[in-house]
Amino acid sequence: MPTADAEVRTVLEEWAEATRLGRRDEILKHHSANLVIFDVLPPMMYAGAEAYKRSWDEWQPGTQGEAVFNLENLTITAGSDVAFAHSFIRCGGTLPDGTTFQDLVRATFCLRKVDGSWLVEHQHVSKPYVNS
Repeated sequence: MPTADAEVRTVLEEWAEATRLGRRDEILKHHSANLVIFDVLPPMMYAGAEAYKRSWDEWQPGTQGEAVFNLENLTITAGSDVAFAHSFIRCGGTLPDGTTFQDLVRATFCLRKVDGSWLVEHQHVSKPYVNS
């Protein structure tokens, strides 16, 4: 039987894969309908999965082929019904005009086990501001 840490890792890796492959119907498969997301781009806070879904066409770049969206240094701490995790996310891809892009952001996830399944209740993605 998988440990709680392994179950949470599977949830987050499935989220990353769905995002990478552009499988929009699967991206929020393991997210609570009432989750709160703090994100890198405005409006920076989304209350609920539906609000987040409605924003995708405004900011999600269309890429050619598979996008880059990899969890790096994923660290998980899980109990019997609550877990948190943090990771870097390397993202990028090739735009329709052939231009490539890449970025590194950081992410924190708070999950709760509901009826035997782990759900993301809070997700926070940010990028440090570097003053040059």
